[in-house]
Order: sequence, then C-alpha cells, then structure tokens
Amino acid sequence: MLETIQQSVKHHDQYQIEIKLDYELHADQKTRYQISTYFFVPQSLGITPETYPKGTFYQDVQSHIRLKTPSLNLREFTESNRSPLQIIERLVGEGNWVSNTAVHEQIVTQMKLLSAMLKSALREHFILIERRVAEVQATPHGKTHYLVHNLVDEFITEAARVTQRYRALLADFNLPNVPPSVFTAFLFTDESISILIEESAVEMFQIVDEYLKKTNREDYKLALSELTTREAKYRKTRGYESLLVEDSDNETYLYRASILKKYASSVLFLDTDVRPDGQYWEQLILSFAAGLAMIFATAVAFYFQFRFGNFTLPFFIALVIGYMFKDRIKEISRIVFAKRLENYLFDRRITIRTQDGAHRLGVLREKVRFIQEREVPLSVLRARNRDEITEISNEGRGENIICYTKEIELQIKDAEKVLRGFPEITGINDILRFDVRHFLKKMAEPMQERFIIREGELVSLLCHKVYHVNLVSRYKTVRPGVNKENRHLRLILDQTGIRRIEEVPHL
Repeated sequence: MLETIQQSVKHHDQYQIEIKLDYELHADQKTRYQISTYFFVPQSLGITPETYPKGTFYQDVQSHIRLKTPSLNLREFTESNRSPLQIIERLVGEGNWVSNTAVHEQIVTQMKLLSAMLKSALREHFILIERRVAEVQATPHGKTHYLVHNLVDEFITEAARVTQRYRALLADFNLPNVPPSVFTAFLFTDESISILIEESAVEMFQIVDEYLKKTNREDYKLALSELTTREAKYRKTRGYESLLVEDSDNETYLYRASILKKYASSVLFLDTDVRPDGQYWEQLILSFAAGLAMIFATAVAFYFQFRFGNFTLPFFIALVIGYMFKDRIKEISRIVFAKRLENYLFDRRITIRTQDGAHRLGVLREKVRFIQEREVPLSVLRARNRDEITEISNEGRGENIICYTKEIELQIKDAEKVLRGFPEITGINDILRFDVRHFLKKMAEPMQERFIIREGELVSLLCHKVYHVNLVSRYKTVRPGVNKENRHLRLILDQTGIRRIEEVPHL
C-alpha cells in the first residue's frame, strides 16, 4: 500500500460493505490523490448502463469525510501533555473557566476527543496483540509469549488509570454554575469510556482464554472478569441505561452505545458541500454542438438560395433538409465532444471544510461510468486475473465493468489555527458504504438440491449458489511524487446479501 493512502474494507451489515480510505495530510503542502475502483460484474446479474444509471449508483453510495483520529497509545492518556484528559485537567485548573464560554467549547471538544481517541488506541492495542499472537504461533518454543502478557497487563493497568483520572473530575463539573451542556458532555463521555473499557475487556478475555498458557490464564481471566463487573456496576450506580441484561433483547444498550459513538466521533466530522461538477464545460459543449449544427444549416440555406434563388421549391426543400439534419448534428456533436472530454469531466464536486465551515481543507471530485474492457489499464486487468471459468460463466462476453473514480486535493494551512485544540492531525478519512442490493435482484435461489449415489441409494445434498463481484482499486499519488498500486478484493454474494469479502493476493 502507498504510504500516503491506506485502505480497509469490511462488512458493515448484510447488504453493505464499508471502504475506509486514509489520505495523508502534509502540513502547508498540497497533496493530490486519485483512486479508481473497477467493479467486474458477471453478465448474469444484469447490471448495465440502462438498468443501473449513475443516479442509482450514487443512491447506493453513502459517504462520510472526517479527520483522521489523532493517535496516542494507552499509557499516553495519563502521561502525555497531548492527551485530551490532561488538557481537560489543565482547563479546569484555571480559576475562571466556569465563566468563559470559549473554554466551555474547548472542554466539550476535548471530552469528545478523549472518547474517540481512546477507542482508536484500544483498537491499535488489539491489533498489536494479534501481531504478537501471530509471532507466538510462528515460534513453537514460545519465546515471545511474555510480550502478549505485557500487553494484557498494560490494558488492565491503563484502563484503571484512565477511568480513575477522568471520574475524579466529577467534583469539578457537578456544580451549580457549570453549564448543562458541559455537564452533559461529561456524563456522555463517562458512559462512553465505561462501555469501551467493558467491551475491550470482553475481547481481551477471549484472547486470553484462547491463546495464553495455563500458567497465567486463570489469573488474567479473573482480573478481566472483575473489570467488566466493576464497569457494569459503575454504570448502574450512576444511573446510565447502557447495561447488558440476560434474557433481554438489550435494545437500549445497543441504541445508547451507538449514539454515544456518534457523539464522540462527531468532533472529527467535516462540513461537505456536494454539487454537480462540469456544468460550465457541459454548457460549452452544448454551445459548440449548436454552433456546428447552425453552420451546416446556414451553409445549406445559403448555397441553395444562391443557386436557385428565394421562394423556389429547391430552396424550400433545402431548408427542410437543413432543419432535419441540424438537430441530429447538434446531438452527435454533443456526444462526440462529451466522449472526448469524459476523462476530464466529473459528476460531483465535494468541497471539504472544517466543521464550522470557516476553513477550506480540500476538494473531492467523483465520477462513475461503464467502460469497455479495452479502456481498463493493463495493470488492473492483470490484477483481475480472470480465469477460464469466469469466461465460460459469462458466455465469452466478458464482464460488465463499472469504473468509479475519486480525485481528492488537500491542503491545510496553519493547522494550529484552523484546528485549534486538536492534537496533530495527520490525515483525513473518507468512509464509503456501498449497498449491493441492486446486484441481488437477478440472482438464483441461494440453496439448491443435488443428489449423489451412496451404497446404491440416492443421498440429497444442499449446495450454496454464490456470485463473485471482483473489485480492483487503483491508487495513484499525483502529488507529491507519482506512485501507483492495485488491490484486488472479491465480494462473495448470494440472494440474501454479502456472504464474505476475500482479499485476492497478487500473483
């Protein structure tokens, strides 16, 4: 993967995949990226320009653009001066903070950042644990197992330190003259942190139970069990409704957990203004096409008028013929010009600004179109690596190919002023959710019956009918430098939705 672009793809739900792109920001330097995703769709699904126009594609795409979550490790939340927790403590330590509206806004921002950054830090902590577990499995003698133990200890210790430090601030916020909005933000963040710690402890419990040796396993499981019990009891004592209850659908828990996640991440979201792109070029093309058509019609009229004079039958016929061809020439010229400029014109233009709309951070342009196989870059076709089975399944007609292109240009000037109160921002996240339901309409029943003969008897077997939609993403860093890379993913679909996502390795 290019250092300046990172991608992750995952299930969002039964019908949606989530593609997350991280664009790197360089301080006071303009950066420009281009990502083209090629959808190779089987002919049998009936996805064509007529059945799946641009407007439908954009309805299936839901996009969010936000700042990349600033990075801290777990220990830094209580030790680093970049930590939102320490910043909140410093702001509250100022004697006149209660009467300062600007400080109120800063505190609320830091509370949201604390929850969002803690979630990110926990995720990175578990990724490191998975890496260490893989190392343990790769070395049968178990010489590196102490690294996994260390990371489990770190989680248990730092979880206690963060919650203790944050909850100690209750006395500063539970006062009559503290604005309700600030106190509410404190409560929401408190509940959010507790949920994060409990869910992470459960995940850690599963890792310990599966991978650690018997020597320490029971001690760790007991410590993690006590941690989850303590957090659940704390939320119950505080009157928070986000409690998991046995023999219940736990609707309230999921609802509140989801809302609190959105509340915390809202501090990172950016303002976007979506507008059609290329309108001026479109009008210019129409003008040129109209001009060519008028030239033809006028030339025919002038010639026959000069040759046969006014008010003659040939001149009358010439005017009719000129009018007949004028509209056709106009339309054909428009199509030809549009085709020539297709590579330079985009469907939509998204202006990216800070949440308050005061500062422009960049522009994202996007377009989607069906293309012929001859228009696909050779490196993309090689990454697709279509085999003979695919050719047979499509009756030798190839696949329908959709090309979805994004071009983004970013520049942030004077980051400390533009993003005041934020730790260092290193990039922007572009989160795209793509709904596959239009791809499912012409699929066969997912379960089909087949028979085999065993010991002279017919035995019924159920077979699963699936379809493969291949996605090849082509990344291009235009500035700084020019780098390209392809990545191949395969969606395994059936009539009920997404079964799984496979990453196809390069040959």
